[in-house]
Order: sequence, then C-alpha cells, then structure tokens
Amino acid sequence: MKICLSCGCGFMSHDWECPECRKTPLSREGLRSFLDEKEPSCEFFNPEYYPRLYRLEMGSFWFRHRSRLILKTMETYFPSAAHVLEIGCGTGFVLSEIRKKHPRMTLSGSDLFSEGLRFARTRIPDASFYRMDACRMPFDREFDLILALDVLEHVEDDSRAIGEIFRSLKPGGGAVVTVPQHPWLWTIQDEKAFHRRRYTRQELTAKMAGKGFRIVSVTSFITLLLPVLIISRIFAGFALNGRKREYDPLRELKLNPVINAVMDAVCKGEEYILRHGAHLPAGGSLLCVGIKEQ
Repeated sequence: MKICLSCGCGFMSHDWECPECRKTPLSREGLRSFLDEKEPSCEFFNPEYYPRLYRLEMGSFWFRHRSRLILKTMETYFPSAAHVLEIGCGTGFVLSEIRKKHPRMTLSGSDLFSEGLRFARTRIPDASFYRMDACRMPFDREFDLILALDVLEHVEDDSRAIGEIFRSLKPGGGAVVTVPQHPWLWTIQDEKAFHRRRYTRQELTAKMAGKGFRIVSVTSFITLLLPVLIISRIFAGFALNGRKREYDPLRELKLNPVINAVMDAVCKGEEYILRHGAHLPAGGSLLCVGIKEQ
C-alpha cells in the first residue's frame, strides 16, 4: 500500500496520485521524489563521493564481501522474497548483484541524493528508484524484504527509521541491516564518512526489537580483518597529525590490487565460517536480520 505524505491517506494504485487530496509527488529526470524541493543537507553524506564510489565498488574487497553476505542471507532467510527495497542504495551496487542472481525479482531503491540514483539506474534499469527519507517512507505493508546497508549510522533518529522500515514490510517479511560496530573503534574515518554513531550488538538488536522485529540472526563481519582495520585507523590518525581536512574517507577502498586480492581471500574464509552457522562476536561491522511476524 502507498501512503500520501501530504494527507496520510493509504491507497492501492499503479500511479502516485492520492485519491483523497489529489496530490502527486514530484518527478524529475524519471525519479519520483518524496522530499522537499530543496536538496538535502550534506550532513548525511557528500554526494560528490558517488562518482568515485561507482568506480571503486566493483573491485573493492569490502563491497564484494558485504554483497556476498547479503545474497547468502537472502537465500537463507528470505528465499521467497519477490519485492525488495534497498534504502540508501547509493549507486546501486548491491541491487545490481541481486539482479544477477534473481532476474525476476522486483527491485526498488531509494536514496536522499539523486546523484547516486543516476548511477544506480545505469546498473539496474528495470528497477524503481525514489528520492526518499528513511524517516518518512510512503509505504505500508508493501515489501517482502527491506535492506538498510550502512544507512542507520547516518540517521539522527535511527529508531524512527527502523519503525518506518517495519511499517513498510508485509507481515512475514523482514529486514537485513548492516552497521559499523564497536563505539570504541570511532575514528576520523567515521567523522569523514558522516557517521553519527557506531553500534554495539545490544543497541542494534534492542532498537529493532523495540519496533516489533523478531531478531533471527545477528553476527559481526570483517572479523578476521579487524586487527588490520584497527592498525590502519590508528596509523591514519597519527599520519595526519591534526590535518583532518586532508583525510580521504575513501582511502580504504583504494588498495593495491595484490593487497585487495589478499583481503578478499580472507573475507571468503570468513564467509565459509559464517555459512557453517557461526555467529562471530566482534568485527568492523554488524549484520542483523529481523522478521515482521504475521
């Protein structure tokens, strides 16, 4: 079901004209927008990063590792999901990987910034894309699965966003959420990536359960590489010596090809462990799966 954000009316329709107030969300460059006309603040993200991300994601061990974990999680917990939304989809890398495995799945993506969605459309031209705030979603019981992959840490009211995700899911549907783990790991990388927080396992699961989700799985990942991550962050902080303006938040994606290949191999070892039922206790990131009960 769609929800008119102007009057709150819920309706079923192929288009977006509200049957109650007759308002229709803006559409620009083929992108339906549920935001105010003004551009969102860059306190959430810097849209100038999108072209660089688009070039780096395909080869980066980190993005490849996370997308493989998401696909395995979908296969395990949501094998029948037909209608999937990724909020904060950026340039659409994960959605494009899903499309390769599931050519008949109905895919949708949303982001605050049109810059990222333009790249996403080139990757998955048959998907639907929206400019949308995760704290104000125009859906009710619409999706079988919603992905929020490294999104909640950017949102001031993350509990509200989780509640919007819950409402937008069909009964029996679910959410897959990834976030950066361990508040003690906070560094300049988090500041420059526009993070508002890093999470403990207890904090994330409590917030999701508090909005109605039944937690069926939670695990850390980037576990085997956690020592390398810690050393890299500490070294970067010392190397800058107070020159924060010079810090590049995409530096960890621009690795020597040999090092990147080694990291990818280590991550595949981690995936083997996770495939055999392990739930890792510590790591650079958390992955949580929640179900909306019938």
